[in-house]
Amino acid sequence: MLLKTVKCPNCKTYLNIKGNPGETKYLTCPNCNTKGKFTFPKDKFEIKATDNQKIIEVKNLTKKFNGLKALDNVSFYVEKGEILGFVGPNGAGKTTAIKCMTNLLNPTSGTTYINDIDVNKNPTKALLSVGSLIEVPGIYDYLTPHEMLTYFGKIHRMNKNEINQKIKDVLKLVKLSDWEYKKIGSFSTGMQRRLAIAKSIFHNPKVLILDEPVIGLDPKGIKDIRDMLKQLKNKGVTIFLSSHLLNEVRETCDRIIFIDSGRIVTQGAIDEIMNRIKIDTIEVEFLNKLTKIDINKIKSISEIINFKTENSYFKIKFDGKPETSNKILTKLTKLGLKVVSFSIKKADLESFYVSIMNDEKGLT
Repeated sequence: MLLKTVKCPNCKTYLNIKGNPGETKYLTCPNCNTKGKFTFPKDKFEIKATDNQKIIEVKNLTKKFNGLKALDNVSFYVEKGEILGFVGPNGAGKTTAIKCMTNLLNPTSGTTYINDIDVNKNPTKALLSVGSLIEVPGIYDYLTPHEMLTYFGKIHRMNKNEINQKIKDVLKLVKLSDWEYKKIGSFSTGMQRRLAIAKSIFHNPKVLILDEPVIGLDPKGIKDIRDMLKQLKNKGVTIFLSSHLLNEVRETCDRIIFIDSGRIVTQGAIDEIMNRIKIDTIEVEFLNKLTKIDINKIKSISEIINFKTENSYFKIKFDGKPETSNKILTKLTKLGLKVVSFSIKKADLESFYVSIMNDEKGLT
């Protein structure tokens, strides 16, 4: 009997299946009901444990404040070596969720597990391998980075040589090497944010939980932190990243969860989310300025929902289907209109975010 772990191609849920060599198993995903099949190889092979495992697992997390639900039955997981983006507007419940996940708040109900350890029942053990940056970073104006990081190194029982070397390493990583012995009170907001990130990774955590890590950083600083997170991911660090900067989430994360009013609105792999964004606009540039007769010709094309002029371009709305865009181009040329460029524009992640907040609110 063989054991195999397979991933649902739709929702990425992992399923464990057993079978004999050559046997075909028909499967139904318990999460999204996608049906499929898997055939075990006929040749004998050694079954190895999958690298994918749920490092963070949040189950039915609910938090009430004076009867109001800041979190409403929230469930999700983060796999080993994955960067998960947790996105929502201010007041959506992002920071509340993180505080419950790190035992800074007791949930009204529900549980968070880190490495299969209940955070609320055994926080010391569960959070031992966790680094975090939550809301206002815990840094001290009257200390230097060297003094502050030395203090945290001692908390983690590192020896003097380890501490001094690690200070050099993390300050270099966050581009603060020249400021090691400067008072933190003289730092800009962005520099303080970099230092807070250095503190969160100082003890080589296997799990990072970050709440809006790039707030206050300039574009170069944001890119530096993005590159750093990717380096950590490549070293096997599991990262939970709360943010409202959708472009950063797209550039950094493997999966994304949208949360609003304490509930998960939708979630999925970045590629899958981007594929759900409808292509519904065509930008057309014509050789000559269009006359009223030309515009009436365009209006006669049934596949065009509506159009408007923007600078030198016509923006055409259509149903988003590739065959429809082909028909529109064909009809434009048959009508004698001289097309210089014909470009299909895909909506961005921000547009998708707005649309799901309006159309799918409350769905999980």
